[in-house]
Amino acid sequence: MQTKDFSSYDFVDEAIFVLKADAAGRPIYHFLNACGLNSLGKTLDQVRDQPAYEIFTGRAAYSVYRRQCRAWSDAQSTEYEVALPIKDATTWVHTRLRAVYDDAGALSYMVGTSKDITDHREQIQAQAMAHAAAREMEDLVCLAAHDLRSPIGNLKTLASVMRQDFVDHGDGKVQLIDMIDKIADKALSVVSDIMAQALAANAPDQTTTFDFGALCDDVMVLLDPMRSHSAEFPRVEVQADYTVVQIILRNLIDNAIKFSGKPSVHIQIGVTQMNAQRLVFSVLDDGDGFGDVAVNAYGPDAGPVESIGGYGLLGVRRLARSRGGRVTVAQRDVGAEVLFELPGIVVGADMQATGVG
Repeated sequence: MQTKDFSSYDFVDEAIFVLKADAAGRPIYHFLNACGLNSLGKTLDQVRDQPAYEIFTGRAAYSVYRRQCRAWSDAQSTEYEVALPIKDATTWVHTRLRAVYDDAGALSYMVGTSKDITDHREQIQAQAMAHAAAREMEDLVCLAAHDLRSPIGNLKTLASVMRQDFVDHGDGKVQLIDMIDKIADKALSVVSDIMAQALAANAPDQTTTFDFGALCDDVMVLLDPMRSHSAEFPRVEVQADYTVVQIILRNLIDNAIKFSGKPSVHIQIGVTQMNAQRLVFSVLDDGDGFGDVAVNAYGPDAGPVESIGGYGLLGVRRLARSRGGRVTVAQRDVGAEVLFELPGIVVGADMQATGVG
């Protein structure tokens, strides 16, 4: 059988690769075009006949390999996003895998195209965090406006009381009372407009169905590319706000690693169905745990607190609240556990945890 020539892909200014099966039926790289080789700093001989975990480094290598194995096993075209360490930088890549079949209908090979979407991902996350801050400011404005209604209403009441049995001596006092009444009416109108505008500012619906295990893979690749730490999490599909879940998990896990006080920390990430429309996510570590300041920051009467590491407890709590959720911290005998609730449902039924290193 004549071997297909893929050299024409070298003229495309985007990474293109071809996967074929090894003797065990697992996907390996058969071809990578010039653009892809240049981005990795490798030659075709270094790539050909190698699985992903021999081409990429650290945790990202196995994240990519798992996705390719699943696509090859399903023998279906697919697409995914993954963070890759490329030339001393973490690059978010969107990959499309197209299945190519032989005359008998069996999978022959897969052609993949990979596009750098790092700037786009960072923009989406920045927008989500900015919206959370804006939402909190809107809530504050709405609360302040609500509190102003009462004293302004009292001014109208006083003006009405002053008019009763008031004798007009032609010295302009009646006009002053009328002016107070009109100013109070105008102020109440402005306050009502402010409240209406604040209440109308709703977050865009970002709910989608996604692979929670793959999301955890991506977060761990970003924060622990060389697998210095270990993590376990369920491989299950959930329906929730992907961006918010990713940002909160990334910051909580980042804090767990940075402030564990240990060279290697074990992290347990979970998701459970709280009720018909609400999920509870959890991050449990075996580090030094939180201090009283952090634990109290999530109490039922918690107000604004200072940022404690990374995006900070305040930022995480603000983002969760902006999507109708909340965050709580539990101090353990060993380590600490952070739980955050968000609207969503578990789509898959298999909740078995999978270790990732």
